[in-house]
Amino acid sequence: MYTVDEAFEILKRNKITTSKESVRRWLRDGVIEAAPPATRKQGWRIAEDALDRFIAERLPEGIAKEVDSAPSYTADDLKAAEERGRAEMWNRVAGKWLWEGHVEIKRKMIRDAVEHMRYTREFEEIVWQRVVANSKSYSKPRVFYLVDAFLFENERVLYHPDFGGRSDLEDAIVFAILEKVRLDMKSSQ
Repeated sequence: MYTVDEAFEILKRNKITTSKESVRRWLRDGVIEAAPPATRKQGWRIAEDALDRFIAERLPEGIAKEVDSAPSYTADDLKAAEERGRAEMWNRVAGKWLWEGHVEIKRKMIRDAVEHMRYTREFEEIVWQRVVANSKSYSKPRVFYLVDAFLFENERVLYHPDFGGRSDLEDAIVFAILEKVRLDMKSSQ
């Protein structure tokens, strides 16, 4: 069973119509056989064989119906799939403890970043405590990084885009930590 939108996309691919309103008119007039909507929210339900018959009647002799060969994806779908793939790869590699390297986080780095962003001393202390807790098995606080992100509190965190990226790794990581802690605090309120 197809909805009006799905039927329209199929008819559009087969170059039968470019108007969704035409599909609705054909449904109302009974040109396309379909179950009328019980409610406005439910909408028309079009059987696959009824739509196939309608397309066969409309297509010129010798032209085959264009079938759904591949789903269409938006740019957002592709970007989300790419990010999921990158995260999956990153987690597999991180699970094997393979890193490009690490950055030692010093209290002064946190203090300077907090002052730059004009956050409070209390916030600085919270961030520092979380950095220390994140590195509890090392004598000095550190963050391990790989490709475009780093590991903080067992989460993959992207470098902060406004502060250096790969060119100034320390700033990109420290400011991303500040942002992560700030957002975590905001969401817990």
